[in-house]
Amino acid sequence: LTLHPGELVGVAGVEGSGQHELLRLLAGRLRPTRGTLRLPPEVAFIPEDRQRDALLLDGSLVENLALRGAGARRGRIAWTGLARRAEGLIARFDVRTGGGPSAAARALSGGNQQKFVVARELAGAASARAGAAGGLVDAAPALVVAENPTRGLDVRATAAVLDRLREARDAGSAVVVYSSDLDEVLALADRVLVVYDGRTTMLPPDRERVGQAMLGALADG
Repeated sequence: LTLHPGELVGVAGVEGSGQHELLRLLAGRLRPTRGTLRLPPEVAFIPEDRQRDALLLDGSLVENLALRGAGARRGRIAWTGLARRAEGLIARFDVRTGGGPSAAARALSGGNQQKFVVARELAGAASARAGAAGGLVDAAPALVVAENPTRGLDVRATAAVLDRLREARDAGSAVVVYSSDLDEVLALADRVLVVYDGRTTMLPPDRERVGQAMLGALADG
């Protein structure tokens, strides 16, 4: 699998086919047991379960913003700069908080929690490096991995999240999106990677061919 800047690859597969392992590998959350995996230094990752894997629910939005790139950063956190950054992202991504950057993540609706996670991940892979003195900048992440990013969202929040993923692609990111909703995958994707029984097939976003591959009909070719 080779991913290119400025493209959106959809991932399709019935549950248990291996798509979740694939996405976790691409996000750098799993290590391959064999083969070669080359990833850019920074990968934006939107996990399927935002409350378990993306947010500190009792932490403020500022504290949750500090999680971006936390495993690679060193030194002191510039909290004043992060607070300004959080305020800007809340406005830019239309996150309804009721309490601004100091609001606890737990206090947000599910849709607004997800919009904040998307904002944190998409709005600047370079911001963690530039933030030591509070000077935060935007830069499109080289790779965006989104795992069922609209799960449990209403129609309005779903549209907002999908629009942001398209914007990331248009800004030059390579974007990989898995969704359990095949219609969503076909509407988004430039190419579709179908996972069946741990094997992959790359196809154009054609419903019939993708559906056949999901059932193993194209597994041999």
